[in-house]
Amino acid sequence: MKYVNSGEGKIPLISLLAILAISLTINLPGLAVSPMLGHLRHVFHSSELESQLLTSLPNLVMIPVVLIAGRIATPKWQTAVLTSGLAIFLLSGVMSLFASSMGMLIFLGCLGGVGCGLVVPIAAGMISEWFVAKPRQNDLGLKSTTSNAMVIIANLYVGWVAVSNWHAAFAVYLVPIIPLVLVPFLTQKYIRKHGVFNSEAAASASAAAAKNAKAQEAYHFQGSESTRLLVGLIILYVLLTYATTSISYYAPFMMEKYGMSTSQAGIVTAAYYLMVAVSGAFVGSLKRFFGRPVMFICLGIIAIGLGVIGFTKSYLLLIISSLLVGFAYGIVQPVIYNKTTYIAPSQKAGMTYFGYVLSSNYLSIMMVPFVDGFFRKIFHSTSPGFEFVFSAVVVCLLLAWALLEHKNYVFAVNPATAAPSEQEVQAAEAAEKILDKKDSAK
Repeated sequence: MKYVNSGEGKIPLISLLAILAISLTINLPGLAVSPMLGHLRHVFHSSELESQLLTSLPNLVMIPVVLIAGRIATPKWQTAVLTSGLAIFLLSGVMSLFASSMGMLIFLGCLGGVGCGLVVPIAAGMISEWFVAKPRQNDLGLKSTTSNAMVIIANLYVGWVAVSNWHAAFAVYLVPIIPLVLVPFLTQKYIRKHGVFNSEAAASASAAAAKNAKAQEAYHFQGSESTRLLVGLIILYVLLTYATTSISYYAPFMMEKYGMSTSQAGIVTAAYYLMVAVSGAFVGSLKRFFGRPVMFICLGIIAIGLGVIGFTKSYLLLIISSLLVGFAYGIVQPVIYNKTTYIAPSQKAGMTYFGYVLSSNYLSIMMVPFVDGFFRKIFHSTSPGFEFVFSAVVVCLLLAWALLEHKNYVFAVNPATAAPSEQEVQAAEAAEKILDKKDSAK
């Protein structure tokens, strides 16, 4: 049996692959079929907003489900919650192949959102549970790579098949079959039985790394500081995902107005997810390459890329800009995931915190058409690229906030490790005690 390093021992390679397979499903609701939104609008003679509900409503449904799953997916119920979610998602996919109205597609998309919402916190939580230190950072990057690589494949497939047979495009929602088959290899019982931990690991050559990993694991933010950082991380994730998701939402409509095809829209969207996937796979190396300013550099790249998309009509520039935005977002996303682990007051609370952070991802995806539509009306804009320019402005404001709060753990990045230093945690604890004394004095 082949094994992989967990940071404090070894677990079977097949278990890691099974855990990563869960991430094949988590970005699919709505986003997978975004390249054919313009086509479906003509098929059903629906409005632009109605067709976008096919993307936004499933993500709205996912928000409360993700929060609930983060609380109920304890080690005892983890497998049951995961299996139920995958089965519900698969059922919605099968039924979508035979749907004959926009209303039915939206309903089935929401059903798939329920199923996907049940598995989302488990996808990240299991990595946090079984891996520590550098292996955790690498595997969270691979998680991001896996989920976004699936969206690339789905977008290319949908863009290619939608014109000839839009029903067949919904075959992408059959992907939950893969993690369902692999579920037996990621159960608590299987991993504990076949993994190598504690004293067994100490006898191996990775003993020093395991000891260092345990030391890093001791540093978690507590109390009100933990909550404050969680809120900051959620705001960062919501605004950044909201801004970059405009590529999936509006590229098909904007490119259609410029006379470009559905397949071209699929390629531009896939270019974004391609670079998110590539960056996620090499996030550790990219962090070391850019150093401590990596967060600010990435936000700057995203703002510039979105601005270019909003003003250009060049197909080549659209592809290049999508690649740049995806490259930068692909670095930030796993960094956010890893920070969530340490913002949680304990490893046990990690699953719940992942539920909060990941639900914010779907909140941002859901709110895109409503927020953009609201501001388009306020500014009375008729430009096809308005949403991209507005998103670029949002990221510029986010960058300004990050620069002002550059010492805040939400934005501060140590290329060597995602774990906060002992000094950072002690400073946070001291600040919390001061606040407690002030509250008591009042």
